[in-house]
Amino acid sequence: MTKRLIAYAAFAGSVAAAATPVVAQLLDEEGGLRQRVRVEQEFGTGNNLGLEDPSEGRTSLATTRLSYGLESKTRLQELSFAIGGALRFGDIAEGNNMQTGFTDPFAGLRYFRDTGNASLSVNGDYRQSDISLVAPLWTFLDQDGIVRPPRDFSDIRGSGERESYSIDMELETGKLAPFGLRFLAGAFGTNYIDPTDTALTDFENTNLGLSALFRFNAVTTGYIDLRYSTYSRENATNTDRETQTIQAGFDRNLSPRALLTFRVGYTDVDTTDTDLLTGQRVTTQQSGPSGSLGHFLEMPNGSLNSTFDLTQNQNGQRGTLRFARSIELPTGGLTASVGLSSFDSSDPQFIGGINWFRDFPAGRINVGLNRDFYVDSNDEDRFTNTLIAGYQHEINSVSSLSADLSLFYSESTVFSDASQRGSFVLAYNHQLTQDWSLNTGVELNFFEDDASGMAKSDSVFFGIGRNFDISN
Repeated sequence: MTKRLIAYAAFAGSVAAAATPVVAQLLDEEGGLRQRVRVEQEFGTGNNLGLEDPSEGRTSLATTRLSYGLESKTRLQELSFAIGGALRFGDIAEGNNMQTGFTDPFAGLRYFRDTGNASLSVNGDYRQSDISLVAPLWTFLDQDGIVRPPRDFSDIRGSGERESYSIDMELETGKLAPFGLRFLAGAFGTNYIDPTDTALTDFENTNLGLSALFRFNAVTTGYIDLRYSTYSRENATNTDRETQTIQAGFDRNLSPRALLTFRVGYTDVDTTDTDLLTGQRVTTQQSGPSGSLGHFLEMPNGSLNSTFDLTQNQNGQRGTLRFARSIELPTGGLTASVGLSSFDSSDPQFIGGINWFRDFPAGRINVGLNRDFYVDSNDEDRFTNTLIAGYQHEINSVSSLSADLSLFYSESTVFSDASQRGSFVLAYNHQLTQDWSLNTGVELNFFEDDASGMAKSDSVFFGIGRNFDISN
């Protein structure tokens, strides 16, 4: 509980400390902010929203959402801030712990400032939502088109409240000097309130970093990197983990379009668990070399990258070799990657994928198929296979159709069963006026794991919304 309060206090403090003087300064520099208030009203009904087996029955909801956002950009800095929540009422299925009344609060802050010789960035998010209303996989695509689901995505089912937070800060000084420093700090975690699935337990991570940069000349920069991170989970053994890494290396521009990176160092991982027989806290250690080697080449129609990473975690050492190629096409784009990953001298496993999109005069189609590993809520490397496909079609200037599909298969580990989930949404969108919009559609979901079997849900929804833009 103490760590959770510290994390919340850090986020709230960062919002207050960063937003207040920044807003005042932006008003001086720009004379105003871009602000938007959005109001949405949605009605929906669905069967077995919590993906339980046996089915929990039908839930019907009326949800009113209100959000406020502001953003501004000046010569030196950028700021965006959003806050909101919802009022939810309805008929909840028996056995579902979904809350009504005021629900789904969220807040987010993005701030970046660059004076030339120094820069500061702060990113913070807080969100509370119902477990049975987990977002589909495609909502977790980052700006590079890479799927980055939350660490507990392979385990989420049932109902109750899911509370997540994250905050990251980076400060760099001496960017124009022969010697510079880069400071990193962050924390993120997830807490569950009255979950129907007791296997969902709170977890959190923190990380700190310090890098010394030595600019030997215009094309070569040397690095000394120090990293420290922690992980804790309120599971049966109350796991606590500390990871410390020291690395040295360099970045060298081989040409205006080619970059070579190299790091080599050592990682130490200390894990403390409670022995279930004796009740004593027991610490185990895993240590070994770590580092990376990468070559990045910008090409006339895209890029070609080659990387090798050597990492250590609590279970051993992983080596990963990867080649990636992106191509800009006249009406779209294509990215493909292929590689091998071997854990602790085991047989190498294939990783890779292909992502393609194409724009049409009246729409777009996109398909992505990938296999990779990611760190789950147990702090374990877990191989996953994902498929994301989408199609958007503009019927006319004010209406459109969209269809989105995602499949997610997470392979088993020593501590976790294999699981798979999928989502399909078919929606119709219509711009009623310049400010008002309407959307309606159907959503299908399924979840299956080795312990609980297959569960399915289906729902329909209808909503209207309006943006109120405010200019100063």
